[in-house]
Amino acid sequence: MTDLKNTSPTAARRRLLGAALAATASLALPGLARSQAASARALRLGFIGPGKKLASATGWALQQGQLQRELAPLGFGEVVTRVFPNGPDLNEAFVSGNLDVGIYGDTPAVVARAQGFEGRLLGFDNVGMNVWLLTPRGGVKTVRELEGKTVGVALGSYMHRYVLGLLKEAKLLKAVKVVHMLPRDGEPALERGAVAAFAAPINTGPLLASRGYPVIDEAERHPTLRGTSVIVASPQLLAAAPGLPAAWGRARTVALQDIRRDNAAYYAFHAEASGFPVAAVKDSYPLSHFPDTAYPAEGLRLIEEVKRFLLAENLIRRDFSVAQWTVAGAD
Repeated sequence: MTDLKNTSPTAARRRLLGAALAATASLALPGLARSQAASARALRLGFIGPGKKLASATGWALQQGQLQRELAPLGFGEVVTRVFPNGPDLNEAFVSGNLDVGIYGDTPAVVARAQGFEGRLLGFDNVGMNVWLLTPRGGVKTVRELEGKTVGVALGSYMHRYVLGLLKEAKLLKAVKVVHMLPRDGEPALERGAVAAFAAPINTGPLLASRGYPVIDEAERHPTLRGTSVIVASPQLLAAAPGLPAAWGRARTVALQDIRRDNAAYYAFHAEASGFPVAAVKDSYPLSHFPDTAYPAEGLRLIEEVKRFLLAENLIRRDFSVAQWTVAGAD
């Protein structure tokens, strides 16, 4: 696979693969006997931090034991979760065979597919994710004023595609320097004035806005630049457990019913899992962003937009069929 490099937006490639895992944790199947656990397999599930627990519908299904109950008949005795700092790092674990399922942004997932990774799309955890473009206090007031300046964003992420798309719309793609910056580094950089703007993901964006950092643009103002969170399964996993897509779908369906029945309990869990205030979580994850089906039309349209943009900018070279990326039985 070709890496996506940390250079200006005019470069032909961006960083795809990264370093190793950030943290690990495991959730065992409640009530599973020790003898069963010894012979059962562990399903390795990766997601993007900074939270130490997975949230959204899959995270709630895991927290409530719904996912484990569905996976047990397939021979899985536990779900081991692994936290990654960004999508390219999660891709590296996929490629090296250290991950079974990954939940992460659409852009790195599309890049991996285009570069030859044969994982399949199980569905979407979130559709329509926002990005907040924040500036230092007293900084630039408009996107146009970014000309000749530096913008920080996690390269290879859905926020990165938003930044490139925004700069292209503003005819600034060759006039702004884009540098790699993880979400945890955004606020210190804004405080120091090290960047003219920082593209923050869900949770981080509304939290920084609440702390007084001005927002000069959002992905919501550009519908095709919004992101999705996709669920991808490795080809080895699907070959070993062909019933997994249906089991995963059933667990998510029950979890979504629970979330909609008592969203206050869900948001309290999500805030605890992510480490962000409830207000920031609610701004980032409206219930309308949780799809009821594995392959919602809006999610598939946004994936096509991601692919179209990356192909047009020569950030990927190979097209692929989104329909053939999906898997039978997920819905």
